[in-house]
Amino acid sequence: MKTFLQIFWTSLAAAAALMLASPRPAAAYDNADFIAPENEARVVFIQNLYEDRAESFIVFDEDKQCVAEVGGRQAEVIPMKPGKYTLYIASFRNQRIEIDLAAGRTYFIRLNSIAKTSNRATEVTLVQRRTESFKLIKTWLEGARVTHGRDDTCRGKPLKERKNRIIRRINDANSAWKNGDEIYHYRYTLLKEDGLTPAEVGWL
Repeated sequence: MKTFLQIFWTSLAAAAALMLASPRPAAAYDNADFIAPENEARVVFIQNLYEDRAESFIVFDEDKQCVAEVGGRQAEVIPMKPGKYTLYIASFRNQRIEIDLAAGRTYFIRLNSIAKTSNRATEVTLVQRRTESFKLIKTWLEGARVTHGRDDTCRGKPLKERKNRIIRRINDANSAWKNGDEIYHYRYTLLKEDGLTPAEVGWL
């Protein structure tokens, strides 16, 4: 017959094993991570889908320098100077985006993939005011770990891919932009007013 102590320790071990086996909720993010200072802008690249946990999305500029490498259910915060930028996102598909940043504002861009007939395709969603995406920021941030550009080993470095492959990515994205209509251009453009103010970030 088992003693009381044997039963106690057996039950305790079973409870501990159950706790370890259960998925743990992601740590809540701190809104302060996203607030831009008065003289700078912040761009937050969100990759939150479980299906994309093993995929990386590379964001780079016209000089073929890495801006961010986002993956593993991540929300990476990138400090940027106010002004206009052309950026490219490389993953399953190459996408060009145009952004116009204002000081003191924070901009959000979601990166994910969607299932196609035989593979997956990159989906880039720029969070714009007066669109459904503006209401979904908080939902997209849930479950994503917050990281910062200063800790991204890719940031500010030349891309590791062969030069001709990088050029092909840029040409593909530029071709789609050139052939796109007004609605296409609007979809992949962020305006100054699309950025969230510090007060709005505090509501997330």
